[in-house]
Amino acid sequence: MSTETNVDIPIAKVVTTACVVTWLNPQALIDGTMLLGAFKASIPAEYGLIFIASVCTAQILWWLGISTIFSLFKAKITDKVFRAINIICGLVIMFYGAKLLLSFIQMAAEVFA
Repeated sequence: MSTETNVDIPIAKVVTTACVVTWLNPQALIDGTMLLGAFKASIPAEYGLIFIASVCTAQILWWLGISTIFSLFKAKITDKVFRAINIICGLVIMFYGAKLLLSFIQMAAEVFA
């Protein structure tokens, strides 16, 4: 990793950039909506509020945890570590996609049986 990167960026610019990347990214919005919708559809209606509260809590814990871990271990995080993280994340997404596909096939088989 390069140690010559300028990190003296105003906090307002960091927050604005993070919000733009997150909330103006159609791919992330569609993926998140579809994933949450698929999970929500698979649980009973009375658990909807608990589900969304759990999702919100998990998000807060995830981002606080990730930022803490990266802050503590920033000297040891290399490009190789980032590649491993990307591969693991990709495998998790593929697992969920396969699970949703299997659920779809099972539901379609019930409908056409």
